[in-house]
Amino acid sequence: MSRTACHRMEMDAVPIQYFQSVIAVELAVTGALLFQIRYFAPRGSEHEYQGDLPDPRLRLAFAVVLAATLFGSLLAMLHGGNEVAAAAVLVGLAVSILPILFRVLPPLRREARMHEPRWDVVVTIVGALLYVALVVGVLILVAAG
Repeated sequence: MSRTACHRMEMDAVPIQYFQSVIAVELAVTGALLFQIRYFAPRGSEHEYQGDLPDPRLRLAFAVVLAATLFGSLLAMLHGGNEVAAAAVLVGLAVSILPILFRVLPPLRREARMHEPRWDVVVTIVGALLYVALVVGVLILVAAG
């Protein structure tokens, strides 16, 4: 390989610390999600929490996103990840943070007996849109490299 091709390959590669940071944040998110779905609750109390837990298919989908993000980061570190790999794990990280974000923001459900406008719905929608805008902005920065 010529010297300029080798230098160009080094310039296109995303630093390994980026993927290490994604793994660290993803492990923290995984711990928070496991706590949120009461994974560590005593085994005799499953019936108490059954109504609060999300649909099992949704939990499986998030487990797949978490695993794909972690293993995608490891694979990118192994092969000297580029901007495409960096953007892919960033999207996986952003999707895995969504359950925590929606747990923190006010719920979108309206009470049937309330006829007055609820500002917490506006706060939730604005918060979600700001989050999407933030993720898109960071994706543009990563892609610009």
